[in-house]
Amino acid sequence: MNKLKRFYATENPKDGFFALSGQEFAHAKNVMRLKEGDPIIICCGDGVDYTCEISKINKDNLACKVHFSAPNKCDPQVAVTLYQAQVKADKLELITQKVGEIGISKIVPFTSEFCVVQGDLSKQKIERLNKIAVESAKQCGRSKPLRIENNINFCAVIKELANYDLVVFAYENANQEKISQISGDYKNIAIIVGSEGGFSQSECEMLCALKNTHCITLGKRILRAETAAIVSCALVMDKFENIID
Repeated sequence: MNKLKRFYATENPKDGFFALSGQEFAHAKNVMRLKEGDPIIICCGDGVDYTCEISKINKDNLACKVHFSAPNKCDPQVAVTLYQAQVKADKLELITQKVGEIGISKIVPFTSEFCVVQGDLSKQKIERLNKIAVESAKQCGRSKPLRIENNINFCAVIKELANYDLVVFAYENANQEKISQISGDYKNIAIIVGSEGGFSQSECEMLCALKNTHCITLGKRILRAETAAIVSCALVMDKFENIID
C-alpha cells in the first residue's frame, strides 16, 4: 500500500469536512494531480492525523471528508528552539529542512557581531523558509511544521533565553562537556549556533554567563555553521526525546 500524501489545513474540520485551499490545494490538484475519491492525510496543527477522502474538487479548494483520525506519532515530545545566527540564504534553507525533519519546533534567526549576513529577513524569504518547513514536515510525518520567526538582535536573544529550562550553546572553545553528559528532565530547550564568522569574545562571555546555559563541545573538529546546527539539534533531540532507536 502506498503511503498517503500529507497536507496541511489552516482551519479545523467543520461538520466532518476539511476545505483544503491555498498552496496546498494547488499542490494537490496541479502537482500531485489527485482526483475525487483519492485518500489523503490532513493535519491542522492539533497533533492529530485525519485520514480523508477527496469528495469534491472546487475552483479554489478541495472538499475532503474525514473518515477517521488518530494521534500523530511523529510530533516532538519536547519543545526545542534553534537560535541560529544569520548565515547565507542557501545554508539557512538547508538548516530549516534538516532540523525540521529532526523535530525542532522553531527557528529564531538573529544577528551577531561577526555575521556575514546582516539586516532583517525579507517577508519573501520567511515565506520561502516556511514553505520548506512544510515540505520537511511532510517528509518526516509531523502534524505541524516548525515555525520560522522574524530575526532579532543578539541582545534580544539574551533576554529570551531566560524563558528556557535549558540552553545549549555550541562553542568551539568549550570544555569537554558533551550534550550526552547533561542531566535533567527538560521540556523547553534552546540551542544557540553561530554564523560562519562565529561569536565575538564578549558575546561568548554573555552566553556562558547565563545560569541555565551549558557550553558544549561538538568534538575536536571545527564544523561549518550549518553542520553545527544540524548536529546540535540531532544530539539534543536524541538526548531528551530518544529519536534514535
